[in-house]
This record gives sequence, C-alpha cells and structure tokens, in this order.
Amino acid sequence: MEEIIREINIVKIDVVVLTETKKERTGSETLGNYIHLLSGVKKYERTKRGVSVLINKMWKGSIKNWEAIDGRILKLDMNIWGYHLTITGK
Repeated sequence: MEEIIREINIVKIDVVVLTETKKERTGSETLGNYIHLLSGVKKYERTKRGVSVLINKMWKGSIKNWEAIDGRILKLDMNIWGYHLTITGK
C-alpha cells in the first residue's frame, strides 16, 4: 500500500478506487495523507476479492456516507462544492 500512496502523491490524485485488495476486513484507516475505506471478506474466509477507496484527507469533510456492500462493491457518497457525488468501487 505504501507504494501505491507514493505513486498517487507523485501524480497528485485525490481519489483512487482499488480492486482485488484481498483484505480480511471492512472498515477505515488513515494511511499517510489518505483515508482508506475498505470492503473485504469476513475474517474467517480465505482472502480474495476486496475493493477500497483512498481519499485525500482534504476531502474528509465532504464524505457524507459510505457503505461496504460486499467484498466486491463499495459505495461512497460525497458532497463537493454543493454537488452530490456517488463513487462506486467494484
């Protein structure tokens, strides 16, 4: 994950959807200057699938809601400059 964050900092991308993350959990964490929202498999399942979104912390206040639908789909609702934006990672 460190390599991905390093690369998106170089190209100055604020929101990135990642697939096939193969994470064992669902939740959020802070990684450097990014908020990492992830939707993975249950802990007792073999790691497979997985989707996540990395969002630059400057957009933290714009996040209205996010939902880990399953290990393949994540939905993120944001309000940016008065516009509703839904990002779906799958």
